Amino acid sequence: MSEIRMKRAILVSGKSTLNQEIKSMLPLANYQLLATTDNGMEALRFIHRFEPDLVIMGWNLRGLSSSEVLQNLVLQHLCPIVVVLTQEEHYVLPEVIEADAHHVAVYPWRVLEIVAGIQMAEHRYQRETEHYQQLQRLEEDLKTRKLLFQAMLSIIQQQGISEQDAYKALRDHAMTTRKSLRKVAQEVIKGVWSPTF
Repeated sequence: MSEIRMKRAILVSGKSTLNQEIKSMLPLANYQLLATTDNGMEALRFIHRFEPDLVIMGWNLRGLSSSEVLQNLVLQHLCPIVVVLTQEEHYVLPEVIEADAHHVAVYPWRVLEIVAGIQMAEHRYQRETEHYQQLQRLEEDLKTRKLLFQAMLSIIQQQGISEQDAYKALRDHAMTTRKSLRKVAQEVIKGVWSPTF
């Protein structure tokens, strides 16, 4: 029977009772704890070094502020981030939501609530990643279309042919040279290749 690989988490918090509860709860969510720190700068070093699958962070860190650590992690989009606030820290909730943490949990909690929160954070992170990749593909497609349009316009102006013939020339050259349409369009724009009729 194959063994299920436990995912890896980093805990960034200085509250010992909270840390103990999180440590004991992590296996229920299929996580093992890699490192714990209450220092913001050290947390960022750990996260870059270990590349965890999850970061659980409290508030009021030493070194770099919790807000700066959270903003840094969200911008880098390295893994899901769960922020744990105590009831006394409820005043920072709008800041945490604005920073776009994947989930916020309020301590004390029920174990199943935090396990569900971790799963929600994972799901949200995965969806964000998929949307980001889709956006990158669309941006690349748009760049390719712009290059094709510029190349076709150049061919039309040089050769005095129709748009369909210019596109057919680009496509045929791409097929015979086994290059992408984008590469052929770049060659036309740079003046490296031009169709002959």
